Amino acid sequence: MDALNRRDFLKGSVKAGTAVLGMAAIAELASKSLSRGTAVAEAAGPLPEYKIYACKYAGPVVRSKALSQWNTGWDEQIPINYYVWAVRGANGETTVVDIGPSTATAAARKVPGYVNPVEVLARLGANANNVTKVVLTHAHWDHVGNLEACLGAFPKAKFYIQKQEFDFYVKNPLVLRKPIAGLFDPPASKVLDRMAGSDRLVIVEGDANLSPGIDLILAPGHTPGLQVVRVNTVKGPAVVGSDLAHLFQGYRDDTGSCFIIDMLAWIQSFDKVKSKAAIELIFPGHDVQMSDNYPKVAEGITQLV
Repeated sequence: MDALNRRDFLKGSVKAGTAVLGMAAIAELASKSLSRGTAVAEAAGPLPEYKIYACKYAGPVVRSKALSQWNTGWDEQIPINYYVWAVRGANGETTVVDIGPSTATAAARKVPGYVNPVEVLARLGANANNVTKVVLTHAHWDHVGNLEACLGAFPKAKFYIQKQEFDFYVKNPLVLRKPIAGLFDPPASKVLDRMAGSDRLVIVEGDANLSPGIDLILAPGHTPGLQVVRVNTVKGPAVVGSDLAHLFQGYRDDTGSCFIIDMLAWIQSFDKVKSKAAIELIFPGHDVQMSDNYPKVAEGITQLV
């Protein structure tokens, strides 16, 4: 099978009906699944370069700094924004990273300045024709809740989530316990459960190559199966880190947010991800600097690289 054909994820049947990426799965499925690491990209020649866009769908929200900077600055108030991201190739093909919450959830949680992320992405020209992949970094309400809208808006797209994340938020009753339930999105979990076994959901197991120049990196700690996205750009490798850290300062100060489910795993993930790109090219989940300090290309959208 040639390198480009490897990008076509499991059009045929799979043992459980759902595509699974990872070393064990690749050994079992052989040529039917996507190669890990950079094997596909290397076989295809020089890596393509992508542009990365931060798409603000809500905010600012002013809250205690300690929530975004691990128990530091409880008496200091800072603004945060809510984002999804778009990774665009030279041919216009677009990978969306995270999808935000549904309109109903945003209203229930009184999220200020909310615009459905599908509408924000449309300002960049991301649409049913060019969005082919949607990466779900983790299953918190502000990153995964808009599944119903995005399934309809991006009919060609496959959705990618780590197995550890899927298993916990869809199957584990502990998500209903009070310390976790506040960040959990039950409607989105039900949609994910319905998607399992369909060709729209790809369950990833560990680090994997998504397409030439784009890698998924397992980085648990904030949640059981958070994944980040490593992207080849004109400035070199960059990482859409989502909530591995909320702020740029978190990467500089070795500090994540107050929302960490497994601190030891988070420390290991932090070190792992910081080895994948220059620190100035690792983008956090909620920093207002992504809106304020980068070139604006449309309302609510800035080009990070």
